[in-house]
Amino acid sequence: MATPDLETALTGARLVEEAGALLTRGEDGPAMVAHAFERLGELVPYDLATVLLREGEALRVAHAVGPLASPQLRGAFIPVRGNLRLQQALKPRSGPATFDEDAPGEDTFHGLLEMPRGHSCLVAPLRSLGETFGLMTLDAMVCRQYPESVLHHVGVFASLLALALKQSEHLQRLAERERNLAEEVSYFREVQRRDVLQEPLRAESPAMRAILDQLRQVAPTATTVRITGETGTGKEKVAQTLHHLSPRREKPFIKVNCSTLPANLIESELFGHVKGAFSGAAAARKGRFELADGGTLFLDEIGDLPLDLQPKLLLAIQEREIDPLGSEKPRRVDVRMVAATHVDLAAAVEAGRFRQDLFYRLNVFPVHLPPLRERPEDVRALAEGFLQRFARQNRRAPLHLTEAVLAQLAAYAWPGNVRELQNVLERAAILSAGRELRLPPGALPPRAGGGGASRFPTWDAQERSYLERLLRHCRGKVSGSEGAAALAGLPPSTLLSRLERLGLRPRDFRA
Repeated sequence: MATPDLETALTGARLVEEAGALLTRGEDGPAMVAHAFERLGELVPYDLATVLLREGEALRVAHAVGPLASPQLRGAFIPVRGNLRLQQALKPRSGPATFDEDAPGEDTFHGLLEMPRGHSCLVAPLRSLGETFGLMTLDAMVCRQYPESVLHHVGVFASLLALALKQSEHLQRLAERERNLAEEVSYFREVQRRDVLQEPLRAESPAMRAILDQLRQVAPTATTVRITGETGTGKEKVAQTLHHLSPRREKPFIKVNCSTLPANLIESELFGHVKGAFSGAAAARKGRFELADGGTLFLDEIGDLPLDLQPKLLLAIQEREIDPLGSEKPRRVDVRMVAATHVDLAAAVEAGRFRQDLFYRLNVFPVHLPPLRERPEDVRALAEGFLQRFARQNRRAPLHLTEAVLAQLAAYAWPGNVRELQNVLERAAILSAGRELRLPPGALPPRAGGGGASRFPTWDAQERSYLERLLRHCRGKVSGSEGAAALAGLPPSTLLSRLERLGLRPRDFRA
């Protein structure tokens, strides 16, 4: 038969263990503390149990349970300065302690509760990482309710309670951070979607209408799309439009400019890394592929991707797997790839700067953006869209685009394409007085070389224009006596090769 002391010890150990289990089962703070104190009360009866958290030079009553836990007590502040009992309890090496009427200092709840003379009071520190951040108190209306035999068990309980309170605090912060991040992601996606809707792809010219039709056809698929065109033609806008038209529109659209990322960081930026993968990798980090999981990854200036990283990109596209730096196993990703470049990748392949197998994988569905000088029909819509956005962003009335200014804009060759048009209009809008847009002197400078020579289109531009007219005349027919190849004096295979290089598809010209 167990002695009374041994039985008390076993009972205390069991109850503290059960109370500790209650503290770690994931309830919110108030419920967790209430259930744990309820179990502790079977070992140490009390009329009031509280958790006091330190805030500056005072203790705030964060939790209070028991018959004496009045509403006015919860949230009350108890000054520490001048209270010897509380100062003693908060010392770094203090432990659970009981106080009687003759102990120096005021009662913990002096001025808040009327306690009878001779009542019992027990205080235990709450610590985390060596810091005393609060106190746990037990008060009873009867004298000597808390003998020395229960102090150890109460101390163990207070340690468990401190860990549970800190864990609950950290979980709340993490949950709040996740909510904030989710709200930020939702906000930025909505901004991105609103930008696409407010400033849709301008497609007034036949060439751009054909491109928009291509995007509508390929958007429902997961096919890789390669966008080509001169710098400033709007390749990112095309990629955004493709994403918005696709079933992935609610998922991320992630952009990477391969020409701006440092060579020593681009692999980590694309594929991520694990903790300790290299010097300075203090924590694991997701790459752009994982961030785009379920959505679209837009790799701009893909022609500048280092040659040694191209096999890894090819694997990611073909197998839908990535290998983060330092990781021992690949990770699955579901990403729709859109690549863009202003350079001739076929020539880069010939020069050995770009892998042929990667080029073929990217070139499944090519989309070529013609320069702005070849589609003057789009100038009005683009200009009006830019002026409307400028007005929204600067809270100004929209400026009217006169026919005279429009004629100037349409006659200019736009070496910088859509981006140059936007910059010219923004400067003109700032300098314009009144409600009409006026182009300042020198707004449209002559091209280098001067005179009419600046207006000569490039060889590719002339070839593209000729082939578009030819295909339109032949209604997309390539072979045969009345086909485009025969009229051009070329073998059908040669003509098809040139059409593919320019991103032209005969079926787009069939009536």
